[in-house]
Amino acid sequence: MHRVFSLIFIAGFALSAADVNEELLAAARKGDLASVKTSVEKGATLETKTSYGQTPLYLAAMNGHLEVVEFLLAKGASTDVRDTFYKAPMLGFVLQRKHYGVAKELIAKGGGSSDEILAAVARTGNADLVQLALEKKPSQSALDKAYEAALDGKQAAVAELLQKAGAQPPAPPIQIDPKALESYLGVYKSEHLPFDIKVFVKEGKLYLQGTGQPELALKAKSPTIFEFAPARIEVEFDSAGSLTLKQGGTNYPFKKAVTP
Repeated sequence: MHRVFSLIFIAGFALSAADVNEELLAAARKGDLASVKTSVEKGATLETKTSYGQTPLYLAAMNGHLEVVEFLLAKGASTDVRDTFYKAPMLGFVLQRKHYGVAKELIAKGGGSSDEILAAVARTGNADLVQLALEKKPSQSALDKAYEAALDGKQAAVAELLQKAGAQPPAPPIQIDPKALESYLGVYKSEHLPFDIKVFVKEGKLYLQGTGQPELALKAKSPTIFEFAPARIEVEFDSAGSLTLKQGGTNYPFKKAVTP
């Protein structure tokens, strides 16, 4: 009887813990600071996750709830989190939605790679965020790539900051045969990522665009390898019908499904 009672008690405790974790996730998503505090006081796990790997801090940050973000950061919540659907880092989602006040808190008080932080903020054109990222001491390579992207995007204020921080001018672009570029055009699909990639040419440049995402102007490193330096993305065309998307040390193979 005592053993049965213990098992029932343990099961009840586990259910209660799950409930309070769900309360924390819901409160963080809504920006309800009072409920967030109450859930934490009840013992909710700070790094509990949704089915897509989003923590309370991730949910609060992506929805622009600054007060909740400040509270969770003060409690020690991690900023180094990616969702499992889009593989998007927390800061990337925040910047995409232009929650720049939240971004400042994540950069100033969070951890993560200084190079990745600079790459993420440089393409926003926000000089204040770039200055914060520079205080994290990114590498020379990250400085140079961000500077090149700022010049390409005609972001004068950001380019000036990066130049003062020691960024070096980019090398002259590699010229690619237009017929080679045309052979890469099409829509590509992968078994490993939940979105398609469209490859197209605009104003003589090769572009890549994921489903529901902004278009990215690629720079040639060779006739078959292209990169989008700000996001540390490299695309290698293995053949006329396939490419490999490389980011964050992971390779994602794609096959051409539609040819224009």
